Amino acid sequence: MRQTSMRRFEPEDLLSFKMVSEVQISPDGRWVVYVLEEIDTGADTYVANLWLIPASGGDPRQITFGSDTNASPRFSPDGTRIAFLSDRGGGPAQLYVLRIDGGEAKRVTDLKSGAGVPAWSPDGRAIAFSATVEPDSPPDAPRVVTRALYKSDGEGFVLDRPTHLFVVPADGEEARQITDGDANESSPAWSPDGRLLAFSRTRTGPRDAHRSDIWVATPSGEGLRQVTRRCPMASSPSWSPDGRTIAFYSPGEDGGSRPHVWVADAAGEAEPRRITSEDTEVASFPLGKLMPPAWSSDGREVAVVLATESTSEVALVSVETGALRKAISDDRQITQLSAAPAAGAIAFAWSTMRLCGMIGSARWDGSDARQLLNANEAWAEGRAWPEVTLREFRGASGAKNAGLLMLPPGHEGGPVPLLVNVHGGPHAYVEFGFPYRPYWYLLVSRGWAVLSLNPVGSGGYGKEFADRLRGRWGERDLPEQLAAVDELVEEGTVDTERVAIAGKSYGGFMAAWAIGKTKRFRAAVSSAPVANLESHFGTSDTGYYVDPHDMRGELSEKRDVYHRLSPVREAAKAETPTLILCGEEDHRCPIGQSEELFAALVRAGKAPVEFVRFPGGDHHLAEHGKPSHRVFYNRRLVEWVERYCAK
Repeated sequence: MRQTSMRRFEPEDLLSFKMVSEVQISPDGRWVVYVLEEIDTGADTYVANLWLIPASGGDPRQITFGSDTNASPRFSPDGTRIAFLSDRGGGPAQLYVLRIDGGEAKRVTDLKSGAGVPAWSPDGRAIAFSATVEPDSPPDAPRVVTRALYKSDGEGFVLDRPTHLFVVPADGEEARQITDGDANESSPAWSPDGRLLAFSRTRTGPRDAHRSDIWVATPSGEGLRQVTRRCPMASSPSWSPDGRTIAFYSPGEDGGSRPHVWVADAAGEAEPRRITSEDTEVASFPLGKLMPPAWSSDGREVAVVLATESTSEVALVSVETGALRKAISDDRQITQLSAAPAAGAIAFAWSTMRLCGMIGSARWDGSDARQLLNANEAWAEGRAWPEVTLREFRGASGAKNAGLLMLPPGHEGGPVPLLVNVHGGPHAYVEFGFPYRPYWYLLVSRGWAVLSLNPVGSGGYGKEFADRLRGRWGERDLPEQLAAVDELVEEGTVDTERVAIAGKSYGGFMAAWAIGKTKRFRAAVSSAPVANLESHFGTSDTGYYVDPHDMRGELSEKRDVYHRLSPVREAAKAETPTLILCGEEDHRCPIGQSEELFAALVRAGKAPVEFVRFPGGDHHLAEHGKPSHRVFYNRRLVEWVERYCAK
């Protein structure tokens, strides 16, 4: 089909896209409940409702209604009820319980700051959750800061708002707070006999409050006991069927971003043991949900989603040996997983290289896999979809780099303009499918090509591949990006005079780095960048522990490295028209980073520069920020690169 007969993408198309934000399978494996998120354009906000679909296939049925946000559904152990969070009626989200055969949802909490994700007790009589405890002091009271972790992206100042555990009867009596103190507790999980709760608990020291361990306590909060100590950031605990072992996630190094699967003796009498290799990492996605490891009914293996080069897969990991069995593994990215071990069934969400929003089910081992839903099947029809391939490029270092290459529909050769898009992290990977980066689809439907590599430093390719970029940001991966561009130019696919670069977070760093190092790009877009590593260390919510990991040393020890790798150092040399985009409430790559870059470029005066600030926007405004802001973001980006890459 020729491009002229298809509908090209527009920025407003994201407003009618439906996002599957969570899937859960019932304990008997018969039903899948999912959260369908849509946009209310009039209110400029999101609406989310719960839908139910047979796991064997069939028509979906909506079970919550209205213009509220209904999320985090969890089936009761007998599969007859669903607990979920809803902000219906205004105010923070509270817990509700709904029978799947119909009727009105019953509210079971009434907390000042709302409730958290529900976890049913094995007998179905109680629900545990974590919730923020608000301070008694007035909002404008002075804030005394005693530890490095005092703010969080998307939440703001959190030091005086700890998160603690609560237990509430499922019939809706008063919720009981069962933990207190300065630590934050989250992700409660009931032991099979219902006598204990496992949970993640942060440390409370001035410099280690980002670190967390697995603890256990009784449902009344008594018998508090620490289970793990040496894992830097232990999270998402899950009990074995016999109640003797807890599986969880943690990176192997403080500040690392590549989580592995671990198991620990629930009694805390033995050191935790990593059961996936250091080259294997658990996958996570900005628009997905990372669920705890799911134990098989016999306790011999756990099901998890692993990042595997450019894709992700459902893998079954032997608890004893760490051996992997692939359950769902192909050219998709599995973004969410839910398991019903007793029924030997799983449900999952995935993205193709073009589109997010698919739901499927399968047997535990991946057999009998079927698609249950494409939430955007009608939306996708008749659009100018790109021709997408995963291909390898000759790297400047001699190593091969895999990348996602998008070409205009019906492309028959001949050079076209190219956008080089750099992913974040840097130890992340390219995410597949709309609505990630709608500007890709806007550009491709206007005759552009898009290249997004997983170069050295990316996740999914093992520890050595990721570690090669530590202390060498920009120095080792920019040559790989340029080598891929050269290859596309040499084969006649890309117009060498019409190449732009864009990226967010680490990708924003790379765009800012590139314009100071090369004149190869006609236009650049730097979104939420790290522009000055020396100031990022002390102003980012994670900078004080992530930057020392990535720079291979503390700022006090490696200041020369932090300085050498800061894009603002070379900004005065830049002659590339540059657009800077950032949310004003971004605490991950604070807007001060964008301000520094903007001031340096303006002061140099060698090329046009524009700075767009998004009020209220956090680090993920491009993925789930205010809908009108996302439309503006994508339109402005496309207009910028088209203006400066015009023939």
